[in-house]
Amino acid sequence: MSAFAIARAIGPRQARAPALVGLAGAYLLASTAAAADAQTYVPYRYVDPMTGLEAFRLLLPKGWRAEGSISWSANPALPAQSRFRFHDPGGGAELCLFPTRSFFWTDNRIYLGTNPPGTLRFGTLVAQPVDLHAALTRIVIPSIRKDVGGLEVLRERQVPELAEVAKGPPQPGVRASAEAGRVRLNYREAGRPMEEELFAVVSHFVMDQPGSMLSAPHFIDYWYIDYVFSFRARKGDLDGRKSTFETMIHSLEANPRWVAKVANVKEMLAQQYIRGIKAAGSIGDTVARAGSEMREGQMRDWERRQQVQDRLARNFSDDIRGVDRFYDPHAEKEVELPSGYGMAWGNDLGEYIVTSDPNLNPNVGSSLHWEPMKPVR
Repeated sequence: MSAFAIARAIGPRQARAPALVGLAGAYLLASTAAAADAQTYVPYRYVDPMTGLEAFRLLLPKGWRAEGSISWSANPALPAQSRFRFHDPGGGAELCLFPTRSFFWTDNRIYLGTNPPGTLRFGTLVAQPVDLHAALTRIVIPSIRKDVGGLEVLRERQVPELAEVAKGPPQPGVRASAEAGRVRLNYREAGRPMEEELFAVVSHFVMDQPGSMLSAPHFIDYWYIDYVFSFRARKGDLDGRKSTFETMIHSLEANPRWVAKVANVKEMLAQQYIRGIKAAGSIGDTVARAGSEMREGQMRDWERRQQVQDRLARNFSDDIRGVDRFYDPHAEKEVELPSGYGMAWGNDLGEYIVTSDPNLNPNVGSSLHWEPMKPVR
């Protein structure tokens, strides 16, 4: 949020759009790769029907399907909620992106008297904060895997790079913190043994409030379970798919115009709540009135987040890393593709082929223009 008054009532000053790894209808089915020792990736773009803007894009293995949508509501904490599932219809592997959850907490007894735990304050659930382990085991896992059997949590690890992304830049008057991690799960679904690597962040944006004649000094904590995504596959296949999953998640790019639209809708809804009026008209009217251009402060935050996410992509975690960087002469940028193949080709549609076959030339029999890409050392 840009105005401190709005921040005090609704949330921290940070123009917080839904995390794209919390994005989640769209549908895609393409043909399979032509060669057994080659993998083709095609660009997938999701256009938000409410705004008419592309919300995000990523690289999808050819032959995979994409399902999901973005839904809008007059909730100033999270006006745009989303969920997506990208999956291999023949192999059982999938990347899942889950919605963000927002919460409000305070030690102010007056606030808690009028809005006790379990109620909504400015559209946000009032709930006492929990740590990352509790968020995963008591909230996230039971909600997304409630129909599976024999669920086991095998291990849990910290992901400090992801926590840095979630915490965001310093904001005056806001004490920000975040804890990020991942857990490995085993379970049975529809009779099939499955394994899953689930990621999540618990982030806090705390503001200290001075005392008054009616209340003692207190704090307000807007906290989130955010950046929730997972890789899953049939048991025994998950680790072998890691480079494919990493290629997809590291290629995920948000459209800054769509992010600005979400931030501006949040601010408009927040101002309406502060003035004590209900959202005028439908959420579609509010979305239509909100701008989609980033202001200077939003742009600085966006650029900083992109820099942090670039570092995250290159240093995510040594034990699951399985991608190599290549230079795409068509797009004039670096892209990350699965390691272990050695060679890569790109065309002017943003599609890529990785291969270990030195004799493969995708230009043969194709109407597209493919160029070999040089690895970035």
